[in-house]
Amino acid sequence: MRTIRLYYRLLGLVLVTLFDYVLLHLGNVILLLFWPLRRRWRNFMVSVWAKTLAKIMNLKVHVKGRPPKPPFFLVSNHLSYIDVIAYFTQVYCIFVAKAELADWPLFGLLAKSANTMFIDRTNKKDIPRVIGLIEQAIHESDGVIVFPESTSTKGEALLPFKSPLLEYAAEKKFPVSYATIHYRTGETDPPACLAVCWWGDMTFGGHFLDLLKLSRIEATITFGSATVKGDDRKTIAQELWHLANEQFVPTAT
Repeated sequence: MRTIRLYYRLLGLVLVTLFDYVLLHLGNVILLLFWPLRRRWRNFMVSVWAKTLAKIMNLKVHVKGRPPKPPFFLVSNHLSYIDVIAYFTQVYCIFVAKAELADWPLFGLLAKSANTMFIDRTNKKDIPRVIGLIEQAIHESDGVIVFPESTSTKGEALLPFKSPLLEYAAEKKFPVSYATIHYRTGETDPPACLAVCWWGDMTFGGHFLDLLKLSRIEATITFGSATVKGDDRKTIAQELWHLANEQFVPTAT
């Protein structure tokens, strides 16, 4: 049963992603001279893609709190590559992601199409470029999501928030929202900290195939009720961490 589920879902993910990719870029060509409409089209198609993938994977997303409305700057803890799918089902947004994601099958294809901002975390000189992209996205009324832990974890605790990408918020005194995410799997499935969370030396391919075998995945996103604003990025990062940590729920083991 688990093997059949894997092949069915894998085929569905490939077909849906390719179809969405073609339709998205066809719409972009038609709307070439109408950038605001192209942005709306991109947001709509990415949302449809994410909701369809979630349905194929039997990923149920529960929401607590009220999602921010664009333009927004939001930080979140990071557990898995499917975090982006969960968030895409709930908000129109652009992510800041590690550069390696661009080369991943399926996820890389749509990440590029969704205007993801790729950052080389091994090169500090790349930070100003990404800060400029964040400013441009917010200026164009997009929502931006950053994972300030700078890595995905097993979900047992919240890592300290790194502050470099909060420089835009500090310089412009732009309010920053926060959210936390955690997962549960089905009763007969392996625990979410192993089957959903992607951390340590786990390889993407094997982990992803095992994830598609799960009977169900439940994600809970909790949007914070406050925002943090200030002129010092390190102080902003600390305040956001404390607020996020207050509502943080460890991922089920």
